Amino acid sequence: MYKKIKIENFRGITGLEIKDPRRFNLFVGKNNCGKTTLLEGIFLLTGPANVDLPIMINSFRGYRLVSDYSWTLIFNKLDIQAPIRLHGEVIKPKEKRILSITPLGESDVLRASNGGSSRFTVKESRTVRSGRINGLSMEYSIRKGGAEKGRTFISEIRWTGEKFERNFSEAYTDTLKGVFINPRTIMEDTAERFTEVQIKKQERTILKILQRVEPGLADLSIGAENILYCDIGFTRRLPINVVGEGLNKLLSIILAIYDASGGIVLIDEIENGLHYSAQEVLWEAVFEAARAFNVQVFATTHSFENVKAFSDTYDRFNDGKDNLRLFRFEKKMDRLDLIDLNHEMLKSSLESDWEVR
Repeated sequence: MYKKIKIENFRGITGLEIKDPRRFNLFVGKNNCGKTTLLEGIFLLTGPANVDLPIMINSFRGYRLVSDYSWTLIFNKLDIQAPIRLHGEVIKPKEKRILSITPLGESDVLRASNGGSSRFTVKESRTVRSGRINGLSMEYSIRKGGAEKGRTFISEIRWTGEKFERNFSEAYTDTLKGVFINPRTIMEDTAERFTEVQIKKQERTILKILQRVEPGLADLSIGAENILYCDIGFTRRLPINVVGEGLNKLLSIILAIYDASGGIVLIDEIENGLHYSAQEVLWEAVFEAARAFNVQVFATTHSFENVKAFSDTYDRFNDGKDNLRLFRFEKKMDRLDLIDLNHEMLKSSLESDWEVR
């Protein structure tokens, strides 16, 4: 779990810090204030060796072209001279991680480090001063426990015009797993994830969580062509897609949380596709699954009903710990601030009819 995150020069964020995230974190704010960008930054920081992630986050937004221009889209104000820098402190395993992303020019030779024991430094010589950009260099440092020095690694990716070339450090194995879902991607890996659940004999745990929100659900199974079927008491099982979007979305979120066991789940527009009356059902499922599989959740919403459900459901779920935070984006010119509310502050704000979105 992260206990601190800092983002610099990434998309629309010049600088932003989350000082005290908890297990359940919900971000609110006006359109285009940086909520999705924040989730993407955490996603990159959680998988710093995965050179495909910068391409993936563009595709999450529906942009799948790879060109000289597409590499610049992740840099603040398209300024490739200012490296993207992502910082994070993790509680378990205790570590500090730093990721710096810089562009690669046509003349740069791909390289990868073996993880020497040295202080993390950004190599300014890799900054592209002119010419075409055809890739990215991701340089990351992991400092374990209370060590004064961390190990530095480099992974790089380049598009040749016909294929991707990748170099990465085989000496690095990440300790965190991150899963990113949004309205475009939420259903993509449901069948594959449930198959893994069945192999590990965890389907009863998933079913038990779903039954708290859908008592009539008796069973789940994978059929032909990786179609997921559910038993809701009829003479035949039904494809879960036709039962209703709500149940399908709940299952997809729970399976994503299972897939990230011990790690991080990032959910953009968590309320999307659900009726306002189902928002408490949604958060009940998220709280139960995150506790069962030891996952930290970061989500965004535009919905007042979802914010209220976030607070009200935690009232019933409350495990006696201070595990909830709502963060509100406030944008002033080029400056972004996060106003954080714990559960008691959020409840008071809602009871007083203050605008918290």
